[in-house]
Amino acid sequence: MKTVKSQRILWYTRRNGVVRGPYPQQQISRYILLGRICPDGEVRPEGGAWQSLSVYPELIPEVMRLPPTEENLEKLLIARMREDERQPVDRRERAPNGCSEEVKNLRSGRERRRAETEEQVRHRLIKYQVAHQPRASSKLYRYPLVAVALVLLGFMLSYLLELGAPETVPPDCAAPARPGVNWNHCNQIGLVAEGADLVGAQIGNARLDAAQLSGASMAGVNLEYSSLNLSNLSRADLSHARLVGVALRGSDLRNSKLVDADLSYANLSGARIEGADLSGAILDNAIWIDQQACMPGSVGGCRIQVRK
Repeated sequence: MKTVKSQRILWYTRRNGVVRGPYPQQQISRYILLGRICPDGEVRPEGGAWQSLSVYPELIPEVMRLPPTEENLEKLLIARMREDERQPVDRRERAPNGCSEEVKNLRSGRERRRAETEEQVRHRLIKYQVAHQPRASSKLYRYPLVAVALVLLGFMLSYLLELGAPETVPPDCAAPARPGVNWNHCNQIGLVAEGADLVGAQIGNARLDAAQLSGASMAGVNLEYSSLNLSNLSRADLSHARLVGVALRGSDLRNSKLVDADLSYANLSGARIEGADLSGAILDNAIWIDQQACMPGSVGGCRIQVRK
């Protein structure tokens, strides 16, 4: 059986002929835990050959290798909730169980969401509240009564959110480029929208390969896990955009504005970034233009771990 000792090796995935990557090993294990890489998929280390995922057991999170007892299944659920980065109002179904039949119908426009338990909703809400508390108030969590009050408030808010949640608006793949447009899961390959106003647009998990978006205003846009390979984003305004896991391989980002954008786990290998403003941009675990993985805590630029 093959083993890979180095944690710094980059990996590629392949399923149904679709190749994605490169990713650091930690991200591969996280995707397996969340169900975004399926058991029947193939992986290969950089410079290696394609192999079944079972050939590399070190990629499988330890919690998924435990016997399927009730206690261990509870541990698996907790681990998935801990790694789930979605916000309280973000109910897109990407994981876990990303290998189910309903999710295989990608970008079909059909409803792909599933019901979540109250425990999962409460966990995401409380996790979001804690993460967004001001630093100065962190000392409050030392007091048990305050912690209990926050938990009770979380239960109340989750109940009210469930009662008053608005109907989910389905994506409209035929809609023209406009502020707030919903192109989630849409195929917009070759889109020409130079200078378009796409402020606040929802374009998560979409295909925008070879799109022409030069000079477009996209501040605050959600482009999570979308593909923008070889796209022209020169001079685009992507300030405060959520770009987690976005594929930007070979993209033209010259003179673009990426102030305070979240580029965690994004793939920027081969991208052109001359003149780009990355002030405050989060680059945790991103793949940099030279295909090296950025260290956690990379802000405003990619911090590369020095190899000994």
